[in-house]
Amino acid sequence: MFFFLERNGMKQIGVCLPACPSGYHGSRSPEINKCLKCKADCDACFEKNFCTKCKAGFYLHMGRCLEICPEEFEPNDQLMECIPVVHCIVGEWSQWTPCSKRGKTCGFKRGEESRSREVVRQPSTRGDTCPVTTEKRTCVVKRKKCRKAEKRGKEERRKRPAKGENHESRHDERDTKRDTDTRGASENKNKTEHRRKKAQGKHHTSTAGSSGH
Repeated sequence: MFFFLERNGMKQIGVCLPACPSGYHGSRSPEINKCLKCKADCDACFEKNFCTKCKAGFYLHMGRCLEICPEEFEPNDQLMECIPVVHCIVGEWSQWTPCSKRGKTCGFKRGEESRSREVVRQPSTRGDTCPVTTEKRTCVVKRKKCRKAEKRGKEERRKRPAKGENHESRHDERDTKRDTDTRGASENKNKTEHRRKKAQGKHHTSTAGSSGH
């Protein structure tokens, strides 16, 4: 299929093209196939009133070339098209967390509870931004004492030494016990030696008395 090129309302006879050039669209009829010029702001068109590509500075929207995109549309500078504005969408709120204070759920009267929700769809450049996704509020509970297990766990965590400190503590305890055992053995040895010398002294005294008689 070949087209005659028409420029400014005049047919350029003798120029046959396999396809219309940029800025033109083909028009078929029983008499002749022609290339007709697109609108001034259109770089490529399907027909005179339906553009498929706009010239620089214009955005394509439903077959038309616009300088400003209509409401609820925003310009895409990569595609040079008007695309729909995307608003943020968030999910449902979660349930409120249990009332707590500093990680505990007992031993206090006033605490705090929170809830959250997820972002289902991120907004586009001109879309509505996402609302808050987390909330906190003060809560009041009936004051109750912590159970023994909770208290015990808290005390153990407070008293539990660090990993290095625990090792050093055991090492110091072994040294202390060893020193204590050594001192005890030395004292026992001295006491035994003292008793032995005392017994020997008594024996000598008794022997000397017998000799005198």
